[in-house]
Amino acid sequence: MLIRAEFEIKEVLRYLSHLELMTIFRRAFRRANLPLAYSKGFNPHILFSMGQPLKVGMMGWKEYFDLKLTQEMEIEEFINRVNGELPSGIRINKAASIPEDSKALMATINSAVYIFKMVFTQKMKADEELLNSFLAEKEIIVRRERVKKGDIEIDIRPMIQRAEIIEPGKWLFQVDCSSERNLRPEEISRALVDFFPALEYIPISNIVREGLYVRVGNELYSPLDEKIVGR
Repeated sequence: MLIRAEFEIKEVLRYLSHLELMTIFRRAFRRANLPLAYSKGFNPHILFSMGQPLKVGMMGWKEYFDLKLTQEMEIEEFINRVNGELPSGIRINKAASIPEDSKALMATINSAVYIFKMVFTQKMKADEELLNSFLAEKEIIVRRERVKKGDIEIDIRPMIQRAEIIEPGKWLFQVDCSSERNLRPEEISRALVDFFPALEYIPISNIVREGLYVRVGNELYSPLDEKIVGR
């Protein structure tokens, strides 16, 4: 049985690293006494994978993982047992059994939605005017930091799929987030600060990943959606 689950990371645990988060889940699975499936070989491990890593310091409202079990289990029981072993600040909100030949999350997810809290040091035009002026740029060049290969300059404009104002001071960006093309939230921050001199630096703690999605045409779907997993 292959289970795909949606979970959230709240403020209290947003400083966990991706590896720490995976360790917490593995411990919760074992403590919940789930019928876990393991890999073969000299160092067997739980068959468990997650979607694109969340930046340390950022909350995530719709994050995902896949977990393989050796026998069938009621989804509601799975959610209740695992949530009972997770620390406060992490919670599974929904889950579903998906076909065992489903694509991995990292190969399925191709879009992410981020919400930025914007703080300007002086009175500016309406948020809509500011955002439209930013999106009107044909190119938005930022420096991409790469640890081993050296930094490069990239144009992030083609990777911004959609942007809108949620409320004054809160801007939403829907962007590419796949193994082929991934726009990092800190790169959006850097571009915004470069474009608007009166905008304060946007720390990761002022950004929320609202969710990870699968974009088909102009529509966004949850990785749990029947159209995506074909249940």
